Amino acid sequence: MSATFPVSSTRRAWAAFARHLAPRRRGAWAGAAALLVASALAIVPPFLVGALIDAARDGEGRGTAVRLGVAIALVSVAAALLQLVGQRLVVGAAERAVGDLRAEVVEHALQLDGVVVERHDPGDLVSRVADDGRLVATSVVEVVPGVLAAATAIVVTLPGLFAVDWRLGLVGLLAVPLYAHTLRWYLPASSPLYAAQRAALGRHASRLLEAVQSQRTIRAFGRWEETREDLREASRRSRDHADASYRVLTRMFARNNRAEYVIIAAILLVGFLLVDADAVTIGGVATAALLYHRLFNPLNTLVGSFDEVLEASAALNRLTGVLEEPRSPRDLRRPERVDALVAAGVTHRYGDDGPLALDGVDLSVGAGETVALVGASGAGKSTLAAALAGSLVPTGGHVAIGGLDARRIVERELRRVVCLVAQEAHVFAGTVAFNLRLANDDADDAALWRALDDAGAAGWVRALPEGLETEVGDDGLRLGPQEAQQLALARVVLADPAFVVLDEAAAEDGAGDARVLERAAERVVAGRGALVVAHRLRQVADADRIVVMERGRIVEQGTHDALLDGGGPYAALWRAWSVDGDGSAPTGQRP
Repeated sequence: MSATFPVSSTRRAWAAFARHLAPRRRGAWAGAAALLVASALAIVPPFLVGALIDAARDGEGRGTAVRLGVAIALVSVAAALLQLVGQRLVVGAAERAVGDLRAEVVEHALQLDGVVVERHDPGDLVSRVADDGRLVATSVVEVVPGVLAAATAIVVTLPGLFAVDWRLGLVGLLAVPLYAHTLRWYLPASSPLYAAQRAALGRHASRLLEAVQSQRTIRAFGRWEETREDLREASRRSRDHADASYRVLTRMFARNNRAEYVIIAAILLVGFLLVDADAVTIGGVATAALLYHRLFNPLNTLVGSFDEVLEASAALNRLTGVLEEPRSPRDLRRPERVDALVAAGVTHRYGDDGPLALDGVDLSVGAGETVALVGASGAGKSTLAAALAGSLVPTGGHVAIGGLDARRIVERELRRVVCLVAQEAHVFAGTVAFNLRLANDDADDAALWRALDDAGAAGWVRALPEGLETEVGDDGLRLGPQEAQQLALARVVLADPAFVVLDEAAAEDGAGDARVLERAAERVVAGRGALVVAHRLRQVADADRIVVMERGRIVEQGTHDALLDGGGPYAALWRAWSVDGDGSAPTGQRP
C-alpha cells in the first residue's frame, strides 16, 4: 500500500506561512491598521443616530437632523473606503505569501528522489498541491480580511458600549462567556472532522487518478465494476465527512443566534430600567442596541470563520507536510571521472515486507560499452536499471559513478552523467523546441535538428504545421508513443551524458515501430556507455556484453556467441524468442 506524505503540526505549518509573509509584513501591518481605523469610524454612526433620536425628542429643528444625516453618510463612506484599502493590502500580502509557499512545496517535491515520490501515493501529492493549496489560497482571499475586520470591529465596539453607560457595557460583555462556551464545544468537535475530511479528499483523488492511469488494465481484466464501486466508496466517505462537519457547523450557528437574542433582549430590558430612572436617554439606549446589533455580523463572522479557518489550517498542515519529507543528502559536485557506472552489492525490496527485487547485484558498465540486460518478467531488470540511473535509491549496497556514490551527487549533475529513457516517455505541454531544450537550454535550432535526426524524428517534425514551434502535449498536438519516445531519445543527444540507461525504450506495439526506435536507440547510444533493457532479443545480440537476470540476481553474462555456446539461461531465452518472437534471428546470428 502506498504511503502518504507527512502532515505538519499547526505550529510548524503557520511558521512556514509566516516565513513567506515576513518580506511583506509592512503591507500587512498597514492593511491591519486601515481596518482598525475603519472599525473605529464605523461605531460613530450609531452614536449619531442616538443623538438624532434625542434631538427629535427635544424638538430640535430640521437643520440638526440634516447635519447629523450628512455626518453619518460621510463617516460611513470613509469607513468603507478604509476597509477596502485595508482588505486589499492584507489580501495582497497574504496571497503572495501563499503563492510562494505553494511554489516552495512544488520545488521541494520535484527535488525529492524518484524512489521517494514513487513510494508515496501520487494522488496524495496532487491533492495537497492542487486541492489543499487552492483551499489555503481561497481562505486567504475570503476569510483573512473578514476575520481581521470582525476582530477590529469587536475591539472598538465593546468599549463603545461602556461609553454609552457602564451598565450597558457589562450587559454587552455577557456575550463573551456565551460565545466562548460555543467555541469551547465547537473547536474540539470540528477540528478532527476537518482533518479527516481533507484526508478523505486525498484518498478520493488518489483512487480517481489510479483509475484514470490504469484504465486499460482495468478494462482488459474486466474489473471496471469493482473499480467504479471503489470510487463510489471513496466518494461516499468524503461526502460523509463533509456532512458531519456541516452538521456541527449548523449547531454552532444555532448557539450563536440564541446568544444574540439573549444579549439584545437584556440590553433593551436594562435600557428601559435606566431610562425610567433617568440614568440614560432613549437615544443612548438606541445607540447601545445599534452597537450590539452591529456586532452580530462580526461575531458570527469570527465564530463562523473558525469553520473555514480550521479547514484551511488542516489543508495548510497537509500542504506544508510535503516539506517535511527529507531529501536525500547530496553533495553539490559531480564525479571527477566517468569511466564506469558500477552497482556494488545492490539489494532492493519494495515495501518493508516485500520480496527482494534485487539480491546483491554487482555490475559494471564501462565508458563506451554497451551492456544488454535480459531476463523474464519480474527478474529485476527495470529495478536494476533505475538504480544504475540514480532514479531509485537501493535499500542495500550502492551505485557509484567514477568511484563516487551516486546518492551523494546532486540530481542535476547526476543527469549530466547518466540519463534514463523508460518505455513510457512524457511529452510536456509546450513546443517541440521547448520539449527538447529541457535537456539543454543553450541548444540552438541546428543542434535541435541534429538531435532529432539522430532520433529518427526530423522527418515528422518538419512535416508539423510550425515545425519546432508546433505546440504539443496536453495543450496542443497529441503525439503517439513512438513520437514521444523519439523526443526522449533526442533529449539524450542534447544532454550528451557519458552513460545512457534504456529501459525497454525501443519497445512498441508494432514491429515496424519497434525497429524504428531500435535504430534510433543504436544511434543515440553510439560512443556512450549504455545499459539496454530489452525484451526483444534482436536488440541485444550485438551488445558488447549480455547480462542475464533471474529472481533479482545475475545468473550469467558474456557475449551473444559465448552464451549460446554455454547452453544456459540465455540460450533457452534465445530459442524461445526465435520460436515465439518474430520467427527469425538477427542477420548474421545463429538461431
